Amino acid sequence: MMRNRKMPKFTVLALALAIITLPLSAIAQTARIQSIAGKGKVRVQREKRTDWLPVRPATELYQGDQIFPDIGVRVALQCPGVSNPVVVRAGVVSGMGSLCINWANAESRGSQAAETLGGVDASIPYLITPRHALLLSATPLLRWNPVSGVTEYSVEVTGIKGLMWKTKTKANQVIYAGKPLEGGLPYSLIVRTNTGKSSQEDIAPNSEQKASNLEFVTLRQSEAALVKAQAAKISPTPLSSEASALSLANFYGNYILPQSVISAYKLPANTFETYSLTGEAIALLESLIQQGKQYPLIYRNLGDLYWQIGLVHLAQANYLKAIDSVQGLEDIEDWTLAQYSLGQIYAAINYPKQALEHYSQARVGYIFLGDSGRADVLQRRIERLKKTAVNSANVKN
Repeated sequence: MMRNRKMPKFTVLALALAIITLPLSAIAQTARIQSIAGKGKVRVQREKRTDWLPVRPATELYQGDQIFPDIGVRVALQCPGVSNPVVVRAGVVSGMGSLCINWANAESRGSQAAETLGGVDASIPYLITPRHALLLSATPLLRWNPVSGVTEYSVEVTGIKGLMWKTKTKANQVIYAGKPLEGGLPYSLIVRTNTGKSSQEDIAPNSEQKASNLEFVTLRQSEAALVKAQAAKISPTPLSSEASALSLANFYGNYILPQSVISAYKLPANTFETYSLTGEAIALLESLIQQGKQYPLIYRNLGDLYWQIGLVHLAQANYLKAIDSVQGLEDIEDWTLAQYSLGQIYAAINYPKQALEHYSQARVGYIFLGDSGRADVLQRRIERLKKTAVNSANVKN
């Protein structure tokens, strides 16, 4: 496992080809297991899979899935668009399509902004949150990488009207306390150490390309009110359970500005869909972990959020924690998805050997899960990656 070794150089073209790209589109809403009570297992058969998978609370479920609780086990589901939980009958195979009524599609965020890629140099106070994100609060928590040996950080927030606030702190985070931030306008955060390092030196792995487009934008009151109302419907007490927090984090992480208000925001028309409420989602999941809920599902989702804003090492660290915290068969799906995500990261930074290692592990996981379709797709990707690695080696020689 390449946890501390130096990463090789990569080309911008390789990054552009390999990085996660998710076109702005509608995705099917999901349900989630809210709670499991009693002695026994709850098993799920995913659509287009042959095997039944034991699952934990907070597991996402899709319309084509089937669920089977053992006799004596009580399962409560959090269905999309429904406030009250739906109870699943024990000892009976039930299709999710019949348990949850509302499976309407919802918009999802767009592609990852490739220019945000960074967060690999531990000597740099690179920005963590907010980083290329929308915000609900006009007094956000500003957070950056803690640099070893640094005793003081200088923090500046600037906007189109100039300097908004400046302060110094010994911690690696501080709550903004400057002039009121205006909704819809982009702001920049710059952090400098007393050793001469700056967050503006944040670069992609072993390249000269600096991480850019890291501005944050506070939602206007009208959009913020709608978001808060929807969040209250999803979970009025988000930290009461893993299911509640994950559902709300998923909403925040996929939130995009409505098309009707884009003109009121000073964001490029071709990249507005890459901005979401990532900071709120990250804070929720990290609060769960601080409560001792250190499960693969939570670490994997947290890794997805960090990768969404281009933070390579933090994404890697959380995917590895997801893999290391596996306790049983209930976690095999998250283990597989974490392996796949690590493969994507290593492919994006042109580290083919490690990408092949994790893609191969993910393929084994999909075979175990009875998902031959995804296993075959991964096998073709592995073969293409092997050819690319061989061609690159031949060019070098």
